[in-house]
Amino acid sequence: MSAQRSTRGRAIVLAAATVVALMTTSVPAWAHTHEAVNGAAGEGQVLANGMNHPRFVMNADGTWSSCESYGPIPGSSIGPAWYGLETAHHGPDSGDPGQGDGCYVADASPLSPADDQNPAIG
Repeated sequence: MSAQRSTRGRAIVLAAATVVALMTTSVPAWAHTHEAVNGAAGEGQVLANGMNHPRFVMNADGTWSSCESYGPIPGSSIGPAWYGLETAHHGPDSGDPGQGDGCYVADASPLSPADDQNPAIG
């Protein structure tokens, strides 16, 4: 009976770890408005009427893609300015340049300082 409980406990821990890992890649916490740090309307001026970008998904090569086909981040909406916001915040598209493919590719996690090319946009 003890071995069975131990196996069940490991399964519960593994399931919880999986849920946490999934949540850190596409949680509503990512749903944030982009703001200008020193905007004309003051600190925290919301850009693009609060519109957001599609979900980010980590690629096998360590880059992160945000594609219209992924759908919006839960709790937000995708607006026409999403691609421009991402290039202004994280730098040039590391995938196929331009919005024509419906995707923006970041070199690292968009939440990490490694890919924050413009700290004036939060």
